[in-house]
Amino acid sequence: MSAGTSTPGPRHNLRIVSTPTVEEGRRLLTELGCDQAGVTIMAPKMVHLAVSVENVQARAATIIKQVMLSRGGECATPRRLLTAEGTDPFSVVMMGTASQLRSAVRNLAMQPFGLKSLSLEIAALLETVDGGRATGLEVGGLVLPLGERTLVMGVLNVTPDSFSESGTNYDPGDAREAALRMIEAGADILDIGGESTRPGADPVSLAEELRRTIPLVEALAGEVPVSIDTYKSEVASVALDAGARIINDISGLRADPGMAGLAARREVPVIIMHMQGEPRNMQENPVYDDVVADICRFLRERAACAEESGVPRDRILVDPGIGFGKTVGDNLQIMNRLDEFASLPYPLVLGTSRKRFIGAVLDRPVDRRLMGTAATLAFAVAKGADVVRVHDVEQMVEVVRMADAMAAGEFADPADRRP
Repeated sequence: MSAGTSTPGPRHNLRIVSTPTVEEGRRLLTELGCDQAGVTIMAPKMVHLAVSVENVQARAATIIKQVMLSRGGECATPRRLLTAEGTDPFSVVMMGTASQLRSAVRNLAMQPFGLKSLSLEIAALLETVDGGRATGLEVGGLVLPLGERTLVMGVLNVTPDSFSESGTNYDPGDAREAALRMIEAGADILDIGGESTRPGADPVSLAEELRRTIPLVEALAGEVPVSIDTYKSEVASVALDAGARIINDISGLRADPGMAGLAARREVPVIIMHMQGEPRNMQENPVYDDVVADICRFLRERAACAEESGVPRDRILVDPGIGFGKTVGDNLQIMNRLDEFASLPYPLVLGTSRKRFIGAVLDRPVDRRLMGTAATLAFAVAKGADVVRVHDVEQMVEVVRMADAMAAGEFADPADRRP
C-alpha cells in the first residue's frame, strides 16, 4: 500500500435498531430530532407485532387475512382453512406494525362473524403494548412503583417442610429475625406462607395455618407491606385484620370461592397464580398444548373473574407459576417467552428462586442454586417482570438493581462520570 492511502471503511455505520415498544420508538425519534407530530405518526410504525388470535370462524379468518394484506401486513392461517366450512374454530397470527394493526382494528370493528368483539380485544392489547399498564401498586396507602424498577418480594415460609428452607424459619423468633434481615437488605414486600406448596405436600388445617402465620404478620405489618400466601379466605381475612396488605393465591382464586370477594371488599391487591393440579399431585405428568398460551388463557380468565367480583384491574397481579405443575422444559419455555405475558394488562410476578428446574439444569441441590437463581432474575428483568419472589434477598436485590439499570440503559448517579 502506497504512503498516504488507506482502505476506506463503512461510511454509514448501519445497524438494526431495537425498538421493542412504541415508547422506545418515540424516544429514539425524539433523540434524532424529529418533529413531534412526526414522532407520533412514525413511532407505531417502528414496532412490529405478531398477534396470536384463537377461536375465530373460518369466514372471520379469511376477512382478517384480507384486511391485514390491504394494510401492508400479513396474517398466517392454517392450510385447512381453504376447505373449511361452518363455524369451526381456527387460530391465526396477525403480523404487522402497531400502526397497521390499529388500522386493521378500525376495519374489523365493522365486520361480521364476531370480528367487532375481536377488534375491541386487539385495541385493548395495543393499548397495553403502548404503555397502558399500571405504573404503581397501591398497598395500604403506600404506592410501590411499577415499571420504574423491579420490586423484590422476600419469601418467608413458616413451615417445617418448606422445599427451600427446610424449616429454618419455623420458629417464630427465627422467622422474625429472618424477616428483619430481608427488610434491611431491601425487600419491598414480604410474602408470608404457613402451608408448604412443594410437590407432594399435603394441606394443613385452618387452625394450624393461622397459628403459624398470624403472629408473624402482626409483628411485621408496620415494617413493610406484607403479603399473605394462602388459598383460604379465612386465613387471608385474619391476616388482613392483622396487618397484611396483599393476598397471594397459588390457586388462582379457584380453591376458595370467597377469596375474590374478600379482596374486593378489603380493597387489597391480589396475586393470581397458575397451577396445574394441586401441590400434592401437580408434578404427576403435567401436559400442555402450548404452555405459555395455556397459562395466558388461564390468567386472563381468572383475572376476569376477579374483576367481575369487584377487584379493580389495577389491584390484580399475575404469576405464571414456575414449578407449579410444569416440567423442566415447560419452565424453560415460560422463561424464554416471558415477554409474551406483557400482553396481559396486569403486573407480572415471577418466582424462580431455588426452583427445581434450576437444579435440573445445573445439577445443584437446593442450597446451591444461588447463581442459577441470579441468572433467571437478570433474564426476567430484561423480559419485563415487575415483581420477583426471592429467598436470598440481599444478593438478589443487587442482581435486580443491576439488571434494572441495564434494561433502562441509564442510571441517575451524580458520580456517574467515574470510570
